[in-house]
Amino acid sequence: MSAALSVRGIRAGYSGSTVLQDVSFDVAPGEVVCLLGANGAGKTTTMGVLAGLVRCQAGEVLFDGADLLRLPSHERVRAGLVLAPEGRKVFPNLTVEENLYLGSYNRNARAGRAGKLADVYSLFPRLSERRRQKAGLMSGGEQQMLAIGRAVMANPRLLLLDEPSLGLAPMIVVAVFDAIRLLARSTNLSILLVEQNTRAALSVATRGYVLANGRIVHSGPAAGLSDAVALRDAFIGRAVNKAIGAEAASHA
Repeated sequence: MSAALSVRGIRAGYSGSTVLQDVSFDVAPGEVVCLLGANGAGKTTTMGVLAGLVRCQAGEVLFDGADLLRLPSHERVRAGLVLAPEGRKVFPNLTVEENLYLGSYNRNARAGRAGKLADVYSLFPRLSERRRQKAGLMSGGEQQMLAIGRAVMANPRLLLLDEPSLGLAPMIVVAVFDAIRLLARSTNLSILLVEQNTRAALSVATRGYVLANGRIVHSGPAAGLSDAVALRDAFIGRAVNKAIGAEAASHA
């Protein structure tokens, strides 16, 4: 199956500092792929490159076979690549419904706005209950639902979810990931998920990539990644793993 998104050898960073080095991965149509790694690994920078918020210094990004890097951010949204950003970034002085309508601002999404709104309210009934409430008065979990719902309103073909569990209570994390799972099952939507909560991410993904120090260090089916040495190294460091191994050997 050909890739919906194909990333090849990208390099990117900020103010002369390189964050990503030779990063390559694929997302197939209808597939959920997770990008895992500790803070500072380069996950959000990767999302920024894809969304057009961070300049790509080298490499190639193809979306449905077309050169994505040639398009400005708003054209990428129109083409079907939509980001639900880290930290939610809702408009606090607008109501829930006004935030959602802004998600369907691009002309390719306006025609189906009513249907998408119904889909979002079905996915997140809490948003329907609070549709007239200002977004700034909502809880963090409700704002995360709103951020995902706003992205869905843009009629994406590839949805980028950046740290959807960040700062949420465990019960809300379950609700958010249930919604992500439902989105993946009920549509042919491709999803690229950036997460530090590895258990939650791997529960919805088919495949995953491990990012450490700006490089992909491991990849494979989600079912096998949770026990991968490379994944443990990416989060707690190779030195710590060696110390644990030495301690275990001394008591063997």
